[in-house]
Amino acid sequence: MDQIHANQVIVITGAAQGIGLTIARYLNERGAMIVIADINEEAAQRAVENLPTGKSIAVKCDVTSEESVNDLAKTVMEKFSRVDILINNAGYFPVRLFSDMSYSEWNKVIDINLNGTFLVTKAIYPIMIRQRSGKIINMASVSGRVGGFGFTHYSASKAAVIGLTKALAKEAGSLGITVNAVAPGVIETETTKNVFPGFALKEYTKSVPLQRLGTEADLQGVVSFLCSAGSDYMTGQVVTVDGGYTMI
Repeated sequence: MDQIHANQVIVITGAAQGIGLTIARYLNERGAMIVIADINEEAAQRAVENLPTGKSIAVKCDVTSEESVNDLAKTVMEKFSRVDILINNAGYFPVRLFSDMSYSEWNKVIDINLNGTFLVTKAIYPIMIRQRSGKIINMASVSGRVGGFGFTHYSASKAAVIGLTKALAKEAGSLGITVNAVAPGVIETETTKNVFPGFALKEYTKSVPLQRLGTEADLQGVVSFLCSAGSDYMTGQVVTVDGGYTMI
């Protein structure tokens, strides 16, 4: 197998399961040393133990806590002395109509999806500045581009992540750091199946030119490319992976 990520140190938040874990496994198979940062420490440790190759670590991290993300950065530096790539993957997406949405529900989504991206990036960014190199990949969503029914809070948070990505890319470019985002459509995960009723997912696929939901595997190659030298001249971009749903 092509070791295109050999010796890269890649920090992935929310990677103890789902999309984050699929990406972690894919990158690890290709040589990367993975830091699985997740609020569920036991799940993170199990995930690391099941990665194909060694040298990866699990770190308990609450992305909404400045102290916790600073401890993450410290642990990574103690273990690896550098960070090549940061993937801000931790997220939360409950369905709630705006008329029924409480302020606390709004704040929780914003806190995890937007503030969490800010805090983790803020902790890792100085490391990349000192290195004069690094890649930051933010997991956004098509909901941040076109809005989602029952997703006012989520759409707002992901639109903000896209704005953060573009603005930071302009600041970071001269420092040797690229900042890009990936915007998935609806990806078929256990969480997705729990959040959406089956009929809603079937109805959604009618609007997708490829006539199916995305899979976790559909994202891993795109993220791998953004982690590789092949994307060195890309920054401030949002790569959409949605089966053509937002092509217009």
